[in-house]
Amino acid sequence: MNRRRGYVALFVTLLIWGSTFLVTKVILREIGPLALTGLRFVIAFIALYLVSARRGFRLASILRPNYLLLGLTGTALFYTLQNVGLNNTSISSTVLIQSCTPALTAGLAVVFLHERLNLRQILGLALVTGGVIVVGLTSPVGGDSHQPLLGNLLIFGSAVAWAIYTIQVRRLVAGEPALAMTTAATGAGLIFLLPLAGWELWAHGLPHLSLAGLLGIVYLGVVASGLTMFLWNYSLSFLPASVASPYINLIPFIGLASGLFLGEQVPLAQWLGGGVAIAGVWLSSAQAQSQ
Repeated sequence: MNRRRGYVALFVTLLIWGSTFLVTKVILREIGPLALTGLRFVIAFIALYLVSARRGFRLASILRPNYLLLGLTGTALFYTLQNVGLNNTSISSTVLIQSCTPALTAGLAVVFLHERLNLRQILGLALVTGGVIVVGLTSPVGGDSHQPLLGNLLIFGSAVAWAIYTIQVRRLVAGEPALAMTTAATGAGLIFLLPLAGWELWAHGLPHLSLAGLLGIVYLGVVASGLTMFLWNYSLSFLPASVASPYINLIPFIGLASGLFLGEQVPLAQWLGGGVAIAGVWLSSAQAQSQ
C-alpha cells in the first residue's frame, strides 16, 4: 500500500512537471527568467507555509545547513539554470537533455551512497552521454532559441543540480516529514533566488504581465512547485531514489508534445540523439527497476 502511494505521488508529479516547459516558455515572453523563478517560489513558499505552519513548522528551520543545501540545489540552481536555459534554447532540447538526470543520479549514487554499477548500467551511462552531446550540438537557432548552445549547457547544469538534490533527499527522508522538508527547502532556496530576481528587475524594469501570464505564474508556483516538490519528497519516503528517478524518462515525451504544440521543429539528429539518450537511461536503470 505504501509503495502504491509512492507511485501515485510520483506519476502525478511527472505529469505536472511535463506541462511546465510549455507554460514556462510562454511566460518567459513576458518576464525575465530570474524574476520568474523568484516569483514562482515566493508563491510556492507561501502556499506551503500556510499548510505546514499548522503542523508545527518553524521558519528558523530554513537556516539548517541540510535545508540550505537542498534549497540551493533543488530550488535555486535547478530552476534558475532551467529557466535561463529555456529562455535561450527550445523545449525539445531542454527535455531531451534533462532526460539524462536519472543517469546522473545513478552516477552520483556511486560516489555519495556507495552504490555499485554493473556493466549494463555503465553502457547505459555511455549512451546517455553520447546522446546528450548530440542533442546539445544540433539544436537549431531560431524562434525563441536565441543561443541554443549556451541554453543547452545551462540545462545540463540544471540536471546535475537535480541529481545532487535527489541524493540529498534520499539521505534525509527517513527521519524528516516530507512537508516540513519541502517547505524548508523552498524557503532556503528563496535566500539564494531573491537577490538574483531583484537584480534582474532593477536592470530591466518591472514586467508587464497579461492575465494569462499571471495565471501561469500561479500555476507554476502553487501546483508545479509547491505541490510537486512535496509529492516528489513524499514519493521518495516510500521508494528508493534508484527506483523513482528512472520514471523521469516520461517527462521528455510530454515535453516534446508541448514543444510541437508551439510549432517547434525537431531536427532528425536531435531525435536520434534523444532516442539514444533515453535508451541509455532505460538500460542503466533496468537493474534498479527490477529490484
